[in-house]
Amino acid sequence: MMRVAVVGAGAVGGTASHLLSTGGCEVTLFEAREERRKELLLRGVRLRGALEGESRPKVLAPGTFETPFDAVILAVGAHLTAEALRPLSPLVHRDTFYLSLQEGSAVDELVGLVGADRAFAALQWLSAAPGGEGEIEVEEVRFLVLGQGLGAQGLGGKGGAVNGFYRLVSILEDVLPGRVRRTEDLRLEVWRRLASVTGMSLFCALTGRTPRELRSVAEAAHWLREAEEECRKVAASRGIDLPASDSLFGEAVWDRLPPPMLRDVVSGRSTERPFLSGYVLREAEEAGIRAPLLRALHSLVAEAERGERRPGEDNLGELRRRVDEERGMSLM
Repeated sequence: MMRVAVVGAGAVGGTASHLLSTGGCEVTLFEAREERRKELLLRGVRLRGALEGESRPKVLAPGTFETPFDAVILAVGAHLTAEALRPLSPLVHRDTFYLSLQEGSAVDELVGLVGADRAFAALQWLSAAPGGEGEIEVEEVRFLVLGQGLGAQGLGGKGGAVNGFYRLVSILEDVLPGRVRRTEDLRLEVWRRLASVTGMSLFCALTGRTPRELRSVAEAAHWLREAEEECRKVAASRGIDLPASDSLFGEAVWDRLPPPMLRDVVSGRSTERPFLSGYVLREAEEAGIRAPLLRALHSLVAEAERGERRPGEDNLGELRRRVDEERGMSLM
């Protein structure tokens, strides 16, 4: 039986722990929030919506002693990766592998901490959010794309970490038939994800609207298309050709539920912005490419994170001003 540690019992971590428990893994959920731990110990993990079910993984506080795990799955904000891994360092063996369920380029952070040969990622095209009474509301599970850490030599190796990863993929294929894909080119999939969700995440966080509500906001579709085009242009500079999506609203997965970045801004938490728009902008600067819309969105959402700006449609006027300013600078 595979022993799995899932770090973070939010919507994504709770969903992952339930799927793996259902697949026969021995799952331990590590959760820093005492209130959430008590809730899970009392009621277990409960999914409602596109995925239905209940499970009772073991629930512990970070730093609580356990025997070594075969897999460590990260479902915390990417900026918390190092902090989340530190208490688990005594609880791994030489073949333990690490799987990031985090957004955007977060797997780069994981590679830097544990090495490319032990770092893997699952890009989750999933919409889920905390529901009432501690439940997890799952709006849609489209598919998971799994691959080895960026910079690794593909998945052809025979090491213990790779073998363990393949075991985990097989378990997920059994519990999510037809919705699990393996990739030999994780960089391509990361950019595909960035192009699909970066603009939507930022716009929802800036306006305080869900994707469904954004459909009625003037110019939203135009702005989202431009954000995607900026991502595609930067990806092309890295040798990655991404086709334009047919439907940006459909591509981003979320609809009625708010994306994580909006939930984080509303709750006063740091977002994964540095691993979405921040990553695209760093790559753009290195390639000498201007991305005026993403840069303006990135700065405005940063202000919202710091409490200097409240999410709302009234921010769109300032967005237009900053985009014009960025475009003007590019012509100088």
